[in-house]
Amino acid sequence: MPLLEVRGITAGYGDSEILRNVTMEVGAGEIVSIIGPNGAGKSTLMKAVFGLLHPRSGSIHFDGQDISRHEPYQIVELGMCYVPQVANVFTDLTVEENLEMGAFLLRGDSIESRKERIYAIFPRLKERRRQRAGKMSGGERQMVAMGAALMMNPRLVLMDEPSAGLSPVMVSMIFERIAEINRTDGPAMLIVEQNAKLSLAMSHRGYVLAAGENRFTGTGPDLLNDPEVGRLYLGG
Repeated sequence: MPLLEVRGITAGYGDSEILRNVTMEVGAGEIVSIIGPNGAGKSTLMKAVFGLLHPRSGSIHFDGQDISRHEPYQIVELGMCYVPQVANVFTDLTVEENLEMGAFLLRGDSIESRKERIYAIFPRLKERRRQRAGKMSGGERQMVAMGAALMMNPRLVLMDEPSAGLSPVMVSMIFERIAEINRTDGPAMLIVEQNAKLSLAMSHRGYVLAAGENRFTGTGPDLLNDPEVGRLYLGG
């Protein structure tokens, strides 16, 4: 049974229908990428999975439980966390305070042990743990946001455009950390990403959305090497 199972959902805002009969799944421990052109519905799908938008039809199951009508706080309690593209840190709080905010369901010594685990993954955060997140670079903020999400030791992490606005060097570093986190801590990762080639290269499987519908699905390498996917969505 997949850890996350999305079956035929239709969703949108007001009178606008953004997703139409979209289906996808994420297995335990997998990295799965969602790619596609701007306006394809990628971020809308992510919001529907995390309960920020409820589907008009279809279903979403997490670990066998129907979460189609759940609110985000209920979904977090089940073991899923979300790193949005923007406004993903508390800018007036320090790095350490942001991590502690991410651990709002934890108690006692488990908070300290989780912080040390995050600092081991992102040594720069330990060096700057007293610094306000609002004074950090875009890449450093992304580390803070990822670290805060990982404080709950989730089974599934949703990431919306983790490379947005970052330098090439920082993009490579962030994706290296994503692969390391998946490999060592074991959470599954569902990633929406404009850098389709890099995202698919590190993914077990991927989905291509276009105009709110499923267009292609396959393993990361298969999609990278598919001539049609390359022509339409990977720049040749």
